[in-house]
Amino acid sequence: MNNNQPILIYLLIFLALSIILKLFGIIDVENTELIGYAMIFYGINLVYLSFGGKQQGLLFTGTVFFLVGLLLFLINNFEFINNKEIIFPSILLILGTGFLMLFLDNTSKKNFLLVSLTFILSALIVTTLLGSITATLFVDSVVKITVKYWLIALVAIVLLIVLHRERKRSL
Repeated sequence: MNNNQPILIYLLIFLALSIILKLFGIIDVENTELIGYAMIFYGINLVYLSFGGKQQGLLFTGTVFFLVGLLLFLINNFEFINNKEIIFPSILLILGTGFLMLFLDNTSKKNFLLVSLTFILSALIVTTLLGSITATLFVDSVVKITVKYWLIALVAIVLLIVLHRERKRSL
């Protein structure tokens, strides 16, 4: 937990500054969006610190935090016909991705892959049965998000690669 303390301090600083900026009217974001950003930040850090370190609980938690934060971001920034219809499939997809990360961390644990695929396929089936999204709509949405946020994703990937190399060098 010692590696986690600076992350919590930075997270609290981020939240405090965001709330102050919001109170003074400098930024205009919803509270749920701020929480989403905080969860994305904290989740990425938990995954980074725990991946490859045999800390399955932290890895799963970090993945879930990141994806719940991403879900909050998407709900706040994109219009969905019915937000309630995406909650259950999102939970299944988040759990499936969490177990997929556990499998990627330790590929000898095939049961994590089986559980992951079960949750992910269940999410796809539920989404299809609800009829709230079609393949064309899904691809169109992914393209729009990619076009809008490709630079942020690229910067995040480069930053994670640099931090990973620095971490290996220090060990």
